[in-house]
Amino acid sequence: MSTLSHFSGAFDGVEDIASPFGYRKGEGIDAGYGEVDWICNRDRARTDPIFESLQPVDGKISGAAAKSELIKSKLPNNVLSKIWKLSDYDQDGFLDIEEFALAMHLINVKMDGNELPTALPLHLVPPCKRRAD
Repeated sequence: MSTLSHFSGAFDGVEDIASPFGYRKGEGIDAGYGEVDWICNRDRARTDPIFESLQPVDGKISGAAAKSELIKSKLPNNVLSKIWKLSDYDQDGFLDIEEFALAMHLINVKMDGNELPTALPLHLVPPCKRRAD
């Protein structure tokens, strides 16, 4: 058997979840998977001042305040609604600073041409919302 035929097919099925060479692996919604630091922290120098400018009360902003910022993305309302539902992790109708950072991250994911998940992947759950099991 030649070396070439021995390795032929080594990268077949590159969309396999187990493969680190999967299609768009590490991009879009998968970005940050397996990393120690929460991926949304990378943009906090930009998103935290925006959050503070929206005048949070008790560390949270209302849906109306968040909407005023999120609509600047010019994404359709149905997409922004999905981003809100994914970002308002505790479903209290408000966004804290980490949930806001998540919303801004999801906007960037979508604006980069990637699909949004139907449920928030565990690696994107805001650190303050993670259960210590």
